[in-house]
Amino acid sequence: MRRLKAPILSAIALALTFCANPLPPEGGLKDVDPPKLVVEESTPNFQTKFQKKTIELTFDEWVEVQDVFNQVVVSPPLEYKFELSLKRKTVRFSFDEREQLRPEATYTINFGEAVKDLNERNPAENLRFVFSTGDFIDSLSVTGIIVDAQTAKPVESALFMLYDNLSDTVVRTERPFYFARTGKDGRFQIENVKAGLFKGFALKDANLNYRFDQALEPIGFPDSLLVVSDSLQPDLLVKLFTEERPLRLLESDDSRYGLVRLAFSKAPEGLNLSYEDVGQQNVAYEINPDTTKVWFDLPEEKSWKLYLRQDTVLNDTVQVRSRNRQDFLEKARLSFRPQGSQVININPSRPIELAFNHPVLRYDTSLIRFYEDTLRTLVQPQLSLDTNGQRRLSIAYPWKEGLPYEMELMPGAFTDIYGLQNDTIIQKYKAELRKNFGNLALTIDSLSADTSYIVELLGKGDELVERFLVQGLNTFQQSFTALPPGNYSVRIITDWNGNGRWDSGNYDLYLQPEPISQKPLEQQLRASWDLESTIILERKVVPVLEPVSGKPSGGTPGEKQGPATRKPPSRSNGN
Repeated sequence: MRRLKAPILSAIALALTFCANPLPPEGGLKDVDPPKLVVEESTPNFQTKFQKKTIELTFDEWVEVQDVFNQVVVSPPLEYKFELSLKRKTVRFSFDEREQLRPEATYTINFGEAVKDLNERNPAENLRFVFSTGDFIDSLSVTGIIVDAQTAKPVESALFMLYDNLSDTVVRTERPFYFARTGKDGRFQIENVKAGLFKGFALKDANLNYRFDQALEPIGFPDSLLVVSDSLQPDLLVKLFTEERPLRLLESDDSRYGLVRLAFSKAPEGLNLSYEDVGQQNVAYEINPDTTKVWFDLPEEKSWKLYLRQDTVLNDTVQVRSRNRQDFLEKARLSFRPQGSQVININPSRPIELAFNHPVLRYDTSLIRFYEDTLRTLVQPQLSLDTNGQRRLSIAYPWKEGLPYEMELMPGAFTDIYGLQNDTIIQKYKAELRKNFGNLALTIDSLSADTSYIVELLGKGDELVERFLVQGLNTFQQSFTALPPGNYSVRIITDWNGNGRWDSGNYDLYLQPEPISQKPLEQQLRASWDLESTIILERKVVPVLEPVSGKPSGGTPGEKQGPATRKPPSRSNGN
């Protein structure tokens, strides 16, 4: 008996250990039910005259908490970080001891999908805890959608914030009184809002401090102050934009001979480039939205300066270092695309485009020959070199459908900026049949004759097909011949200041971004079709809860306008 006593005591101790630390059950049918709150064992929800204390939420099964930082949202936001802890089936929400709750305010703790059951990770549904530090729970709501101002696509994880302080600087200096975060569909819903007058903002909060304090943070705002009341409230539509930034040179790269790459803070509109003349330089500028390229050739290896200017905003100098020209020339070749041994099919209504790897300094038409059909009839296309970078050659000719063509380039037909020349090249083409393409007659109606527009026809993947500047018209019409079959859309930019490009908004100037409308054609363009399509530019009302006679800081919103060169947004028929 004495020999068995120790093993028996050990078994009992082990059993007691398991009883003291219960584990979730294993095995059995798959759990598809979310964890449910046990109301009787949890801190009462919807309390009034709430005093700061730990909130306990007990569930009917073992749970875990995940992604607390992104999932758990407290509105109004707390000044200090809260703590979320777990004890068996109970989630505990603890306030920082320094936290001072606002008086007469309704708070909402939205847990999102942070609380999940332990086995199958099913999130608790609609888990919210609401309390009021005052005598009653506010019950109004504000809903809407936040979209990207340029693409009109919903923006996920953007904040919509409400302030009862109506000063212009509040979005920079204070946390919001209420806020909500958008889902994948761009929609937000702020619940338990009190009645009153509010200033509203959409914000993509990069540093997660609930303030608009970084130039690159996208922002958006309704045209008017918002009146929250018991009356039916329409959804808000807020366009999120990034304010225009000053043009700045971010990076310059002169690591290889003959090319300087310049990266700017934005597309270098109006950039003026010049250079220090150190003798017999060949220079070509290729200005692009992403990376601007400065191509050059020097007979001697020496350093020189590149000057960058844009009005009074940018005044910069780039030192271009000396590089080994001979090493570069030993490996470099002049080439173009598309090129190959296969026959290249061409659109009979479009020029042939050759894209060279280096800027072309000159070409000799006597060394360029084009032959038509199998009889090799010599034809004379029209050649033109683009002026931005000198790297694209357009070859225009009334190509006859179904006929073969041959381009013969003799040595020296093209000379690039480095003095490199082509070898003998023979490239074969064939003009496709016109029945393989479609024609489009496009009409855009309901324009305003006193407003400028930018109209763009877009193809697959929003590739730009053609672009037009439209002024002084109520209706715009344009025909397109021999378009490849496929789906097309039309993008219309309302160019308020008539500068020929899209302009973003600015909060301090109370300017909305210029409206962009993009619509697909009603039908797909098919081969051998003549498609007529009419697009009506809708002047959509940007809904607000209720227009008010008051500036964002207490005056009239319409009184605070941008510069005279740009129209302010219209609250009654803005796009």
